Amino acid sequence: MVVRNAHNDVTEWDGEESGVEQEPELIARTADELVGDLNKQQSEAVQYRGAALLIGAGAGSGKTRVLTRRIAWILSQFGAWPSQILAITFTNKAAAEMRERLTALIGPVAQRMWVSTFHSACVRILRRDGKALGLKSGFSIYDSADSERLVKIIATEFNVDVKRYTPRSILGRISDYKNQLIGWRAQLAAYAPDFKPGSRNYRISKFDNVEELYAIIYAEYEHRLAMANAVDFDDLIVRTVELLRDHPDVADYYRHKFRYILVDEYQDTNHAQYVLIRELAGVDAGETPAPTATAAGRQGPAWVTVVGDSDQSIYAFRGADIRNIQDFEEDFPNAKTILLEQNYRSTQTILDAANAVISHNEGRKPKKLWTAVGKGEPIVGYAADNAQQEAVWVASEIARLHAEDGVAYSDMAIMYRANAQSRSLEEALINAGLPYQLIGGTKFYERKEIKDALAYLQAILNPADDVNLRRILNVPKRGLGARAESIVLEYARERGTSFFDALMHMEQIEDMPTRTAKGLKAFRDLMASMSAFARANINKPSDIVAEVLAKSGLLEELQKSVDPQDQSRVENLSQLQSTAAEYEQNTPDATLGGFLETTALVADSDQLPNGNEDSGKVTMMTLHTAKGLEYPVVFLTGLEQGTFPHSRSLEDTAELSEERRLAYVGITRAKRRLYITRAAVRAQWGQANEMLPSQFLEEIPDELIDWKRRETGSERMRTGWGDGDEFGGWDDEDDFSSGPTFGTASYGSYGSSHGSAYGSGSTGRWGSAAHRSNGSRSGSTYGSGRSSGTYGSSSRYGSHSSGTRGGRISTRHVTPKSGGTSMPVSSLQKDNGLNIGDFSIGDYVTHDQYGLGKVVDLQDKGRNSVITIDFGSDGVKRLMLRVAPIEKL
Repeated sequence: MVVRNAHNDVTEWDGEESGVEQEPELIARTADELVGDLNKQQSEAVQYRGAALLIGAGAGSGKTRVLTRRIAWILSQFGAWPSQILAITFTNKAAAEMRERLTALIGPVAQRMWVSTFHSACVRILRRDGKALGLKSGFSIYDSADSERLVKIIATEFNVDVKRYTPRSILGRISDYKNQLIGWRAQLAAYAPDFKPGSRNYRISKFDNVEELYAIIYAEYEHRLAMANAVDFDDLIVRTVELLRDHPDVADYYRHKFRYILVDEYQDTNHAQYVLIRELAGVDAGETPAPTATAAGRQGPAWVTVVGDSDQSIYAFRGADIRNIQDFEEDFPNAKTILLEQNYRSTQTILDAANAVISHNEGRKPKKLWTAVGKGEPIVGYAADNAQQEAVWVASEIARLHAEDGVAYSDMAIMYRANAQSRSLEEALINAGLPYQLIGGTKFYERKEIKDALAYLQAILNPADDVNLRRILNVPKRGLGARAESIVLEYARERGTSFFDALMHMEQIEDMPTRTAKGLKAFRDLMASMSAFARANINKPSDIVAEVLAKSGLLEELQKSVDPQDQSRVENLSQLQSTAAEYEQNTPDATLGGFLETTALVADSDQLPNGNEDSGKVTMMTLHTAKGLEYPVVFLTGLEQGTFPHSRSLEDTAELSEERRLAYVGITRAKRRLYITRAAVRAQWGQANEMLPSQFLEEIPDELIDWKRRETGSERMRTGWGDGDEFGGWDDEDDFSSGPTFGTASYGSYGSSHGSAYGSGSTGRWGSAAHRSNGSRSGSTYGSGRSSGTYGSSSRYGSHSSGTRGGRISTRHVTPKSGGTSMPVSSLQKDNGLNIGDFSIGDYVTHDQYGLGKVVDLQDKGRNSVITIDFGSDGVKRLMLRVAPIEKL
């Protein structure tokens, strides 16, 4: 249907939008209603009239409000139709929030607008027009598990060593190609021109270049996706770009339809997404941009608004290209940038810390967050002897905040650089009896029983989908193992057809065992029966799910099981049916295909709790997962060189810059209170390493941090403080009222002030001989003092290696001082050179896992001597001395 808007522009509406009489009414908003409560920069961004706008939205600066208000402004002040707007973000949750806010602003018409993720928008385009690329509308969408399974099948058939070249690593390389829009044909022409996709009995016996291996598997992978009428996640973007580039009529339709394109989180876009936006907007179509004051997006390329923060670009490992946002003004004609610097989330102290850290990144556009909220409380710092002590202190502080200050558990979050750090933190929370939720475990749609059920549904909808059909051939077990599968598969390969087609013609397969034939026929009849039911109830996905769970035997097998874990799997399948019912209720034109699409497009972050929900639990997650979230109280843990920043970044300027942006993200997640912690010793790859303080700590102004414990026990011992003090240098102001005990004393909770404890006895910021200031503050060093490598713009971090910025800065293995050996103390060697005669009851030692301890008993048994040490909260440990990872202090 064709309709006209206030400018008398002709607009073609999609089928679901056709019929003006059925369209919800657009609520008109006055200019004051839309910008009256915004600050100056926000208001300017909402009202800007021009072809290209970059809104540089700092953390917590109200970007979603600005983006939704701008959409409402375009509709009410520019006179655009809702169908002319395409708003894109990265997660379903963000899209739902944007749609909800728009509904409040402009009414129910917002529910009919294209407000979606990149992938959801591309699915809609490919469902409608993918036939031009050979895609049937019912194509399957493979998630990473499906794609890995297909790559493994191909690699195994091609005689590739899947232990050396894992399916995940191969798929990662293929994903890199796709994100850069490098097609399989180009790779094949460059590295394996003789290979023909679909070749039978092909074997890779040797290859001169690993790129040849990747090129061959890439080509075969794409060939089999096409045969299965399937696409993977990357294809959703890539194939849409291909469609727009190779089919001008399709491109013209969407360029005419979408006159205003708005993209959230633009700093997270990869190259393929960048090109997609340009193709949809028609920026490279050779048209002259519309005059700023009059046309308002009605002529020439569409008007493009992007919102993002280059300081929060942290997904390079997923292919995100920070240049997309950094070079926006050069990439889009007549582009304007408006910075949003007023923060509505955090205190000024937190923002000052974030500004100070990120300012060390070179090449960034200056931006300084500020707030009217006030200075707030100082950042709290804590230096632990090891990861376990760090975790215990974090847990005790959470318990104190909840008990004394009334902070809800759900208002507190623990963040870390890598998932491996969560173990000690989890143990401490469990031991303290604190409720928590760990974000990043096995996701609902990745659970085996859910994948099995969805595989049945996919095979019903798209029988050509070999991966899913082969997955369920013997699930639950029905006597159709690898032999039966290979018989059908061989027949399909000989005829160049699908597994489903071979199954349909199984009677023509010669010499098939009678038992196998009987089992295959029963499976085929089962699938036919469920397919017939699905066709008759296509608009009732929940009924189809129920039918599949019952007829397939999936539910019955789990219900009969005596394994207690299977009961939770039954509950998961019940939840899948409930999810289908919920989709059905919320979607007027619900279909099985639509339901499967929603399950396929669930993003990692969509499992995160909503900010207004009180889960009653402390949240634990990686910093990458935390982006976009906020909590009143945040514990940022593991601030050591090699942990955060990650060891990989210490040799690479670009990676170090991204690590600093990750620190900026972590700091700005906190609203009222921020805690930063580090450990002197942390286990990595089964070995305990002495960790230097993170350079990010040096970059935060010292006056912003209230150190509850500035130095670790081993650092204090090295200074020689507190001579005659039986505790080896604890400060007079340290509070030993709680925490694990060492004999009659304890550690764990420390006074709020470090005050005079660091007075004239302090040597450098960290006050220890090992971390002594060398020269001016701008040249402060960490490490042995023998050599240094420069990082960032102001600090040097010494190590046993030397050199310039490119020199590797590595952590040092803790080594015993007696016996003359340089063996790492964490190595469980046959003899570490320690002698029982060198120890006495009352001696203090450090252990690379348990930290500081006191010797309470000795048993001289020669080579098998035993030393007993009290490690406070970690208990009293009896250790065989010759393998004990300890050092006498």
